[in-house]
Amino acid sequence: MPDSHEAPPPAEDSSPLRQSASSGGARIALDEGASAQLGWDELRARLARHARTPLGHKRCLTLSPSSDAGEIVERQARCRELTRLQETGREIPAETVEDVEADLARARKGGVLSCDAVLRVARAMLASSRVRRFLLHEGAEVGTALLAVARGSHDLTAPGRDLAAAFDASGQLRDSASPELHELRSAERALAEGIRGRLEGMLRSSRIAACLREAYITQRADRYVLPVRADCRSQIEGIVHDTSQSGATLFVEPTQIVDSGNRLKIARAAVKEEQRRILAAYSQEIVEHADALEDNLRCLAAFDQVQASLRLAGELAGCWIEVAGEGFDLRSARHPLMVLAGTRPVPNDIRLPADKRVLIVSGPNAGGKTVVLKTLGLISLMAHAGLPVPSAEGSRVGLIERLCAVIGDAQDISRGLSTFSAHAEQIARIFGRAGHGSLVLLDELVADTDPRHGAALACGILETLVEAGACGLVTTHYEDLKQLPYRDERLANASVGFDLEAMAPTYALHPDVPGRSLTLDIARRLGMPEAVLDSAHKRLDGAERKLDEMLASLEQERQSLSALRSELADRSELAEQARREHRSAADDFSRRKQQLLEEGRTALLADISAVRKEVASVIESMRQPRGMKQTVDSSQRLIQIEKQLRQQAQGEPPEEHGEAGPGPGADDLQPGDTIRLLKLGQDGEISSVDPRSGMLTVRLGLMRTRVPVEQVRLLRRASLRPEARPTGTLPGAEIAPTEIRSADNTLDLRGMRSDEAVEAVDKFLDGLFGRGEPAAFLIHGHGTGALKAAVRAHLASSPYPRHFRSGTPEEGGDGVTVVSLK
Repeated sequence: MPDSHEAPPPAEDSSPLRQSASSGGARIALDEGASAQLGWDELRARLARHARTPLGHKRCLTLSPSSDAGEIVERQARCRELTRLQETGREIPAETVEDVEADLARARKGGVLSCDAVLRVARAMLASSRVRRFLLHEGAEVGTALLAVARGSHDLTAPGRDLAAAFDASGQLRDSASPELHELRSAERALAEGIRGRLEGMLRSSRIAACLREAYITQRADRYVLPVRADCRSQIEGIVHDTSQSGATLFVEPTQIVDSGNRLKIARAAVKEEQRRILAAYSQEIVEHADALEDNLRCLAAFDQVQASLRLAGELAGCWIEVAGEGFDLRSARHPLMVLAGTRPVPNDIRLPADKRVLIVSGPNAGGKTVVLKTLGLISLMAHAGLPVPSAEGSRVGLIERLCAVIGDAQDISRGLSTFSAHAEQIARIFGRAGHGSLVLLDELVADTDPRHGAALACGILETLVEAGACGLVTTHYEDLKQLPYRDERLANASVGFDLEAMAPTYALHPDVPGRSLTLDIARRLGMPEAVLDSAHKRLDGAERKLDEMLASLEQERQSLSALRSELADRSELAEQARREHRSAADDFSRRKQQLLEEGRTALLADISAVRKEVASVIESMRQPRGMKQTVDSSQRLIQIEKQLRQQAQGEPPEEHGEAGPGPGADDLQPGDTIRLLKLGQDGEISSVDPRSGMLTVRLGLMRTRVPVEQVRLLRRASLRPEARPTGTLPGAEIAPTEIRSADNTLDLRGMRSDEAVEAVDKFLDGLFGRGEPAAFLIHGHGTGALKAAVRAHLASSPYPRHFRSGTPEEGGDGVTVVSLK
């Protein structure tokens, strides 16, 4: 079945893959020798080591830097998308495909491929189809760059699987490759088994066994033979097919099996002919898929190169940088080949702002000027090729179309060219080609000639290149070149450092300041006599001495500033560390606070859960008539726990349960007031007050009790005093009706006797209370008033009501009693 993501077949050479694999497209023009001088060839060889396929290896070795900004972005995007897939834990296919280019060429010419060749092609079909599937499905999830690699490829899973299935684990055709092959091989095996059976019978013959060197069966010239001693040759008739090296053993095919051997040889020839016919058919099938397979292999090679780039990035600890604009801004850049060699080069910031054209790097010999120049050149080529580079994030190189480099000694004795002549000839070839979009790298510009004339020539070369619009970097010892940036704002200075105390270069690049050659200073450190140095110093003209002193002063100031910057960096790091520690401590405190809150919340929820269980137990016990006292006690316990939980949640200290001084008098207390029973430590609501006896009737949950007024303490007053109630109303009648009447909470008592009604009311209220209903409506009518009086008298002592009242006119008036349940 064709892949659902498969794009329609593109026109010839129209796929991005074909274009990227071909020599077309915009490529950076490299001057002769620049590739080797900068180490580009070596870098590509290191990249190719990470390839898994022959075509991928070739692609890495021939990788060309692009001058097309869009193509560079596309190359980088492939690597970034594959990196994102790796970060998500996706299994990236790492296929190792053998080179099948020669096999395809042989098949196209009509040749019959061997079993090994057909298997190689089948594996290539399957491997490239797996990569294609990965790019079309997983690749499409992270972007379009990897998806573009798969465009123009084909799903060859079916033909690849069919071809591979025709071979066994040893790489030979299976009997099932064709019905004819199965039949011929069966006949061959039957003949061979028959021959071996007859020979084994001969081995058991004592007469023949006595003539054998050893008792075994072997083959010579594709015929079954016995190892017969040379001195017994006449005793066993047959055909001698071979002898041992010593001549003491003859390998004889006994006469009895010669005819069977001939038939076996004919059968084997028939098998080989059938195998050749099958392989010819497979070869023709491969030709039919050859173009599609080559498309797939280019796709596989492109993907292999992306994977190789990611592996190279791991080796370099590198990243992909921007390629745009002019100039360059490399941050903490290191020479790629030095990193790959295992050394630890000093990272440098190599910068040329977009408004500058040439960076002039000066400083002592062996200070690292050439390394800086080569680092810039090689990183520029790598970035234009879409490869990772060993520099920090935020780095950038300008987009270029040509790179010109003159590095090292190019003298040619055979052509009569001195070092200067060869150098001048190389530079002369640059003119006319270098301009806008060119990066020019000149090492030790015009160094091997008369210093005055050389400096003048070097200045003329730089000015001409700048006028042509080229960007570049040059290294020099000429003082005249060092002074140019102070007269021409299109130029910039930089210098490499040297530690005179340690007599060793620092390899650090310092921007904006020219470097001292330190010729006399280094000579002094190396033991040159002072007389020689004094004589040399006197020979310097005044301007040169003044310039050298100025540069020395600038170097001292730079070192002081560098030391101060280092100290500030250390202090900043200490401050940052203190900030991190403070932040960490604050985070720890916040986490601990949150943990304590969670622990408190968990404990509170556990208590609430326990209370809920107790409530359930209370409700259950209320349904058992004999458990009323236990129910009341549990209810009071529930009230007490609830209050404690509220106090804990609000952070309030628990209320004291001890004596609190003299309590209120009976005249001060009214029904509805909330009081605390001092001896029991429980809160209750006053139902009635007897001023004459000083006794109070107190409702404790579902229980009522009488206590002396001296044993209570007033907690809060009732919201509405009893004396404010209208005459003739029931307790609670002053509350605005909020209950909602329904069939489920209404009980019709009309027609019942008083005792029947009271029993029905208890059962009805118990059920509503158990379900958590807020109210009940009892219809008793007016009649003689006896039923109404009995019901209300019972409600006054019932544990279920919070209060009760007569119904409103809309609810049925005084013929209905509305009960608000606890």
